[in-house]
Parts: sequence; structure tokens; C-alpha cells
Amino acid sequence: MAFLNPLFLFGLLAAGIPLIIHLWNRRRVVTIDFSSLMFLMAAHRENARRFQLRNLLILLLRMAIIALIVLALARPFLTLGLPIASVRAKTDVVIILDNSYSMAYQDVDGVRFEKGKALATDILGTLRHGDSAALILMSDIPNPIFRQLTPDIGSVVAAINDAEVSYRATNVQSSVELAHEILAASEQLNRELYLISDFAKNGWENVGARLPRPLNRSGARVSLIPVTEGESHNTNIEEIHLSNQLIGVHLPFQLNVRTANHSVAPLARSIITLFIGSEKKKTVSFSAAANESLNTSLTYNFSTPGTHTGYFTLTSDRLNTDNRRYFALDVIGEVRVLCVGEETEYLALALNPRNVSVPSAAIDGVVSKDINPGGVMILPTQCTPHQFESFPLEDYDVIILADVPKMTREADAQLRTFLRQGKSVIAFVGSDSEVVSYNRFSDVWMPAEFGGTLRWTPPQQVRTYQETHPIFDIFPSEGFSTQYTPQFYSGVVLRPTPASEVVARFGDDTPFLIERSDGTGTVLLYNCGLFARQNSAANAGAGPTSATPYTNDLLVNPYFLPILQQSVLYTAAANNNLVAWGGHVGDTYTARYPRSAGGKATIELKTGPDTSDNEGSDPDNISVVPIAEDGTLQFRGTERPGIYQIEVRTQDRRQRDFFAVNVDAREADLVQIPLQQAAARVGAETGTDGTTEGATVAADAYNMKRHGREIWGELLLLAVCLMLFESYLSNRGTRSLMGTDENALTAGEV
Repeated sequence: MAFLNPLFLFGLLAAGIPLIIHLWNRRRVVTIDFSSLMFLMAAHRENARRFQLRNLLILLLRMAIIALIVLALARPFLTLGLPIASVRAKTDVVIILDNSYSMAYQDVDGVRFEKGKALATDILGTLRHGDSAALILMSDIPNPIFRQLTPDIGSVVAAINDAEVSYRATNVQSSVELAHEILAASEQLNRELYLISDFAKNGWENVGARLPRPLNRSGARVSLIPVTEGESHNTNIEEIHLSNQLIGVHLPFQLNVRTANHSVAPLARSIITLFIGSEKKKTVSFSAAANESLNTSLTYNFSTPGTHTGYFTLTSDRLNTDNRRYFALDVIGEVRVLCVGEETEYLALALNPRNVSVPSAAIDGVVSKDINPGGVMILPTQCTPHQFESFPLEDYDVIILADVPKMTREADAQLRTFLRQGKSVIAFVGSDSEVVSYNRFSDVWMPAEFGGTLRWTPPQQVRTYQETHPIFDIFPSEGFSTQYTPQFYSGVVLRPTPASEVVARFGDDTPFLIERSDGTGTVLLYNCGLFARQNSAANAGAGPTSATPYTNDLLVNPYFLPILQQSVLYTAAANNNLVAWGGHVGDTYTARYPRSAGGKATIELKTGPDTSDNEGSDPDNISVVPIAEDGTLQFRGTERPGIYQIEVRTQDRRQRDFFAVNVDAREADLVQIPLQQAAARVGAETGTDGTTEGATVAADAYNMKRHGREIWGELLLLAVCLMLFESYLSNRGTRSLMGTDENALTAGEV
């Protein structure tokens, strides 16, 4: 026998209350000899014994009544093994059905998810009237179709039949915890939890680390039901890596595709196909050894600027969900750059070695420019600092300040307006820069506050930088540690503002490159002059000799051209708010649209496994998302892989961006965790044959474990019967006692 509410057993102490009352009220008998009543005394002794037995029986009945009521409140039940218990008890069931995308694997006998749905339906078919059930669809997050147990088993069966495989990965722990939370509210004798899955090992990595023993939480019997046995064979695309983050028109670049063969058998031949938009562009074949990952490179170049979308595909296999990988690439077209300084010819030559835009005669402060129609990507124009104060900036994307000695208020007004339009500024400053004039704007748009001049002997070099930053990702792994490393003989003390980020530093930890981006324009500040010469004091002391007249050799160094061009391309990409985000299904997409703060964005899934190639939009693929007051856009509806289009209306135009969403490649590895190990982690019952309980669904086998019977009703009925019997004895004893007293009184009078 066991109890569902064992705490009520403490109430058995109340059964001693009638005994205490009885002992408290017990009378002391005083013996008085009276010779004329000797025959009556003999009769009284015989009646007294009878009354004592009746009172003792009444006392025991009262104690038994209290004990039976307490036992009934504790809800006792008889378990299997007793003839009276061979009645099936009520049962509450929670089914966890794995719907991660690995369940779409096509086995010889069918799709795993369909087999899992059939097993779940069979389990619900073993339930009877009075039983309840709940359903949780398990992926990397639990999806409770029923958050509470429901007696409507038909609705749960219908929900199972309507369930579909998701594009998410697997995380077992959160779903098991939720199932125990649901079952903890059950008051039934039998509580059962069934986990139906392919038991891919990747979803069990953290299970058991903080999961309490299930029987200590909900008292449920946990059963693991696998939908497959044996080894699986699968190939997938794990990652797409670009040789360069900044891509320009007519410039070839490499797309590196990493694929994996998750199989104990070698892969003889598979084909990778590149699609741009919906058009097939290139194919390449490869072979892979057992359990091997390899990289395949394809070269491509774009002829038009803007965001280009596409995807790679693999040869079809038994799990096609992971055979497609989407991407959105931002291709930069013509970038119009205004070079501001007294000596900018070399700067313009570095930006456009093929055809330099040489300034002609300045008329009313405006410098005409000669545009090359041959598709040159960076188009530079030159002007002096004085001309810049009234220079029209509408046609330019980036401004480069090359050793501008003093920042005037007119130049500051020009730059502020330029940055508010979402454009960018690149500034090279050195020891000849007027510190006071620049510091007036450090809290407005300048990334740092200027201090004194630094002199380095021996010269400093760039030692640390963000290798993943687009400006530096083109450099080899050794970076600036080669013999051609630029040498810097002087610089400026820079104190970055809180809104700025140091991208690169010299060997003494002095900032070399600082970036500031406040959601509108972007400012890059280089701690080096390009054309400033050493002054006489510097030449007289230790440091660069007269043969090295400049403060650094960056201008004539092989690193200068790629750094300068990458900086321009990086800031141009920031100007256009080009999106290169690529996350997994379920990740939150975040972007900034300051000029559309408080508005709304329309996000549509344009290309994906469930989309149609027909023209027109599917309303099910469209979402309207509000933009926060600070311009932040967050989209949490990335439930399907593919290419998403964002459409945002600003004050003067409609802006369209794209981003790619892919499935988590870890789910493609279908290696199973041993069931004994999985059972140990979640506290599941295991059979003597080494298999988990519930490996097959048979109604008789399941119902045998649900035997048992609650007997609280019988105990209450017995308590009522004893109460009636106690009432009868008490009333009869009272009448008998009254009759005896009358007889005694009559005899006394006589």
C-alpha cells in the first residue's frame, strides 16, 4: 500500500483524542458499606461490567473513525500484486515528440517523424475514460501544444496528426523539464512521460548537468522510445566562407564551401551547385572519406552592385534539409571619394591606380571631375581644406581628411551634415594637427580626444588589430609582422570617446585606428599623417634621419594601398546599410534604421524550401515588425531557412535589404547516443534486457503497469458505518443508564 497524500498521515495522532477525553473524565469509585443493600450491590457489579465493555467498544470505534478519515485524506492505494488491486488506475501522460529537422530523415521503412507520430498515437490509444494527456513538440526549444493536461484525448491525437517537422536543432533538457512541470500538477495515481526521438547525440550535450531526478520532481515513469535503429548516412553543407568580406564589381572573389560526410562509409561522388538568385551558375564535384569534412572553393565575380542573394545545393540524399545553404552578399559599386588636403595626388593615385580623377580649374570653389565610364569602383576627387568649406557634397559617399592641419567651424558644419546623411569620414591626423581645433568636436563626431605629440625611437609598428574586421581580413595570418611592416616615428596621444572602438594599436598600446559609428555616419581615425614631415627638432635628435623626412613610411609602403582601399570600401558599405547577417533558424535578426525610428518594417521570406517560384507574395511569408524609437529593428520570426527581404520606408525613399537564414549544421550529425546513457541522464526506467521501457507500443503491456486502486472511498464508507454503529451504542447505553438510576432510586426510597 502507498499514499498519494502521505502528509495527512500525521493526522493519525488525532485518534488518541477520544482516549485522552475518556481518561480525563473517568470517575473515581468510593465504596460505602450498607448492610440493607447487599443484594442490590451484587446486581450493580454485574451491570457495571457490561457498561465498561460497552464504553470501551465506543472508545475504540471513535478512535477508528478518526483514523479512517485521516487515512482517506491521505488517499491510499493498493499496488499490483494484490487481488483487490487488479483494477486499472487513472493515468496522466505527457508525450515529448521530437520534431527537429533530423526527424525528416528517410529510413527504409519511412520518415522518422511519421513513425514517431504513429508511436505517439498508439500510446494515446491505450488511454481510457478519465485519463489525461499533454503534448510537447521538442526542438531546440519546447513547443507545448497543450500546456496543461487535458482529458480530451482526441484533441491531442489531432494535434499529433497536424504536427510538422521544424527546421530547428535539438535540445532535450528544456523539454523534459517542462514535461515534469506539467506532470507535477497531476493528482492521478499513474504519471507517465514518453520521449519519442531519433536520439541524435548532439541534442544531449548538456542533459543531466542540472536536471533533477524525474521521480523526485513529478513522480513520473519516464520511457524512451527510439524511432530508428542502426547507423545513418548523411552529407550536409556546414558553412560558406568568403575570401574577402568587402566585394566589389568586376573583382573576382572566392566562395569556400565546407561540406561534411557524416557516415562510416566513404562518399564516392557528390555535386555542389551554385545558384545566384534562382539561376544555376557553377557546379563542382567532390568525394569524401568516412566522417570527413572538406573545403571546396569556387571563384565568381559580380557585374552589378547591390545585394546579391543565392544558395549552394548538394546532391540529394535521405535528409535534404541540410543540403542547401543560403547567402546574401553585398557588392559595392562606384564609390565617390572626396580627398581633402594640400597634397592629395598620391592619395588619389592609391584609390584609383587605373585612372585618376585630376582636378581641373576651380570655378567658384567647385572642382570639376573626370569620371571614367569603364566601371572603375573608386572615383576620387581632390580639393583643398579652404575649398572644402563651401564644397558641394551631395554626390560623394566618403570624405578623406589627409593631414588637414586645422578644423574650422565651416568644415565642421560640412562634416556634420555629411555624417547625418549616413555617410562616412576617414581622417589621417599627425603631429602637425592643431589639437585644440579638433578637440572642439570630440564629443560630437570625432572618435577620440587629442593629446600631446608622441616620438618613437625606435619606430613603432602596428602589433594588434581585429583580424576579423573587414579592413584587416585581407591580410595574411602573419599580418604586420613581416619585413615590410610600416614604420611610425611619431604620433598623437589619443583618448577614445565612450562611443568609439579601437580597431588597431601600436606596440606600446597607443591606438592606431579608432572607429566611431552612432547609427548614422561612420568615422575612421588613423593616428598617422600621410604627408607631414619631421620638424627640425625631430631631425636633430634621435629618430629618423634626414634620409627619412616623413613621420612614417606608410605612404610608400606596400600595406598602404590595401589599407586605404579597404577603408573606403568598408565605410561605403556602412553608408548603404548593406546587410551581411547570416544566422540560424530561431535566431533574432537585429538591424539599425535610425532614420525610420518609430516606423514599421515589412519582412518577407523571398527564397526558401517552402516558397514558390511563381510571381506574387504569399501572405503567410510576410511579417510587419515595428522599429523601436532608437531605430533598432528586431525580428524573431526566423523559423524557416531562406532569403528574407526587409523593406523600410524612410523620409525620402524606400530601402530594401536582405539577410540569409540557415539551419544549424550540428543537427546534421545523426550519430545516436546509447539509450542506456540517455536513460541514465533523464532517470528513465530500463528493462533487464538492456532496452528502455516502452521501446514498443503494446496496449496490454502499458496497462499492466497502470494497475492499482485507490481505496479512500471505501475507507470513508467504513467510517460512516462505524459512526452509525457508535451512535447506536451510545444512545442505547444512555437509555440503559437512565433506567438503572430510576431503579436504584426506588430501592433507596424503599
